[in-house]
Amino acid sequence: MRANRELDLRPFYALLVGVGAIVAHIASEFAAMGSDADSVLFSARHLYLGLAAVIGTAVFIIRMRALLRHCANGRDFKRALSVGMSTLPFRGQGARFFGLTAALQFGIGMLTEVGEGAPIAGHDVAAGVLGAFVVVIALAFVAKAIGASLPTIAEVVASWFAAPSGALATQHSRRAETRTLARQIPWFPQLFNRPPPSLRFA
Repeated sequence: MRANRELDLRPFYALLVGVGAIVAHIASEFAAMGSDADSVLFSARHLYLGLAAVIGTAVFIIRMRALLRHCANGRDFKRALSVGMSTLPFRGQGARFFGLTAALQFGIGMLTEVGEGAPIAGHDVAAGVLGAFVVVIALAFVAKAIGASLPTIAEVVASWFAAPSGALATQHSRRAETRTLARQIPWFPQLFNRPPPSLRFA
């Protein structure tokens, strides 16, 4: 990594919380209003949610590409993620971290409901609140499962985007030269595979 700022995973965490809050908001409306939520889902009052989702996705892609661009290889990328976890609340681990994440998603989701004029107020409010709560708890379990698989995910992502550079490229070049030399001198590998000379006793 070229700079410590590249290790900061808080922007990614903010995106995670934002997406969870949007999902909780929509879930609360459908839980409270049923099929009546269809008219609200694609209304002008939800325009800011769509814009937030688009902007959040763009920021995620830009930040991820910047992170990958500063990594020499997949192992460096996984190490950067491991170090970056220290910038998250509770180091991104444990029940407290996932509980905090769920609470933030639920709280922000409910605040957006109030900001829209509480469209679920004329319906089953309890069902709406319960629906949002169930969704954020489910998202917490999904996030926990993804966190447990993070090394594997990091390796896959690195294989997609992180191209060899610097010392890694030099190493690849040297290996290619070695393979080329071995092909040009086919007798050389057999030189060390000859049987030992037979012993003769006078």
